[in-house]
Amino acid sequence: MRPLPLTLLVALVAPLTACTTPIRDLSAGQVLVRTEPAHRYRPQQLVVAVTLKTRRDLYSIPEDYRLHAETYFCDSPKDFVFLGRTIFVPATEADAPLKALGESGASNPPDTSGVHTYIVLLDVSRAASPNSKPPQIGFDLAASPRSVCIWLQGGGYMEPSVSSNTVKVPDSEIRAAFERYGKPRG
Repeated sequence: MRPLPLTLLVALVAPLTACTTPIRDLSAGQVLVRTEPAHRYRPQQLVVAVTLKTRRDLYSIPEDYRLHAETYFCDSPKDFVFLGRTIFVPATEADAPLKALGESGASNPPDTSGVHTYIVLLDVSRAASPNSKPPQIGFDLAASPRSVCIWLQGGGYMEPSVSSNTVKVPDSEIRAAFERYGKPRG
């Protein structure tokens, strides 16, 4: 019997090994504007903190899946924009800095209903970078709030991956968060 060519073997085995772990109950909760203390490579800055909720314990997802948030403006999903990618767990103390998902010492037990809470920090503003590849658009959520879409993704080539439903954070909630914070809009 002749051995199967490698490409045929990969074509037969790949569909059996590739699977997606779905997170279909992701929802957006409270939206706040807060001053985030300096942490590692980030200077102290104003951010929009979006609370995400799911019954899925993201700590049960292997760390090497590199789970992160994909963020974009809902009205222009093809525009390249960097709003924020890191998933954080809520701090146990009010003034404590947030810890990234998977960071040493971070934990996130569910509430009494079995729901886990996570936070994604969105930059408030960023200058356009037309010379980057692809060109990056600029924005200022304080002056011109826009709806932001967020979904979680992780995994890689030829390994199981994780994907969530997309949640929308309406521009009205971002505007209200700035009003509660006391920053004037443009």
